[in-house]
Amino acid sequence: MRFTNPKQLKFMLCNYVVANGFQLYYEKNDSERLLVKCCAGECTFRLWASWMHDEQSFQIKSLINEHNCAKNFKLGSIVDYRWIGSHFTREVLENQKLNVRMLKEEAKNKFRIEVSMRQCRRARQHAFSLVEGMCSGQLLCVVGGDGNNHIYPIAWAVVAVENKDNWKWLLENLKKTFILNPGLGLIEAVKELFPDIEHKQCVRHVLSNFKKKYPGAHYKKLFLKASKASTEPLSNAAMKEVQLLSHVAYVHLMGRNPKSWSRAFFQEGRGSDAVENGLFESFTNVLLDARKKPIITMLEDIRLYMM
Repeated sequence: MRFTNPKQLKFMLCNYVVANGFQLYYEKNDSERLLVKCCAGECTFRLWASWMHDEQSFQIKSLINEHNCAKNFKLGSIVDYRWIGSHFTREVLENQKLNVRMLKEEAKNKFRIEVSMRQCRRARQHAFSLVEGMCSGQLLCVVGGDGNNHIYPIAWAVVAVENKDNWKWLLENLKKTFILNPGLGLIEAVKELFPDIEHKQCVRHVLSNFKKKYPGAHYKKLFLKASKASTEPLSNAAMKEVQLLSHVAYVHLMGRNPKSWSRAFFQEGRGSDAVENGLFESFTNVLLDARKKPIITMLEDIRLYMM
């Protein structure tokens, strides 16, 4: 029998041991050769495989396919996590909450084999990686707030990569569909398309970068005081405190344009004075499980959630 590589033969050996219930092990196992024997010391089973010299294939060159030992479905390490994960990809796809213990029970019920919790943990991760590999691309979402300041998803799209050109494409289509009222529409927008819309920065992200250079509770307290100030004098007073504490920190924050993250400078008449991008983050967190699925299934899950 010929195989494209040793990995393909090992996968077939996993199928063999699960179907027949014999414990095997690799006595020699490298990129050039494979010697497989039965775990029962007196058993006659033996498989030898190596690369062909005249063609690019990995071939079984000798095989004694007879056992004189009893079957044992505690198969040990030859049934690896990749084999388990590949056979439970659909289960992981359909049930994102399938945990490690549940997967261990599924393997026992479906294949009558005993596998370890560690194997199942890695198998679940492998299955997720296989599923995520089928769902290529990035999900772009445009989210707003309704009259009660609740999440109101407006549009979403799947693109090859998240960049300025793809965001422009999405927002250009959005602009054709809706008449957007400046100051009451999108938080994240491309400035060339929406020059009149107020552009804000998420306070959480600004603070995260600020804390990397200026850690400490006092810096955080003063920054939040400035960001949540309701009037310009209050915001300026908080920034003055930052300046007295550290002029370099003050220069850093002023370079981040306080008018884009301090509530004191937001335009009047806005439906929300939120200083964080929590609406968008909350919506994307809901979609975490869906985003691990193939693209059609993912979009269907989003549609059902929106309904």
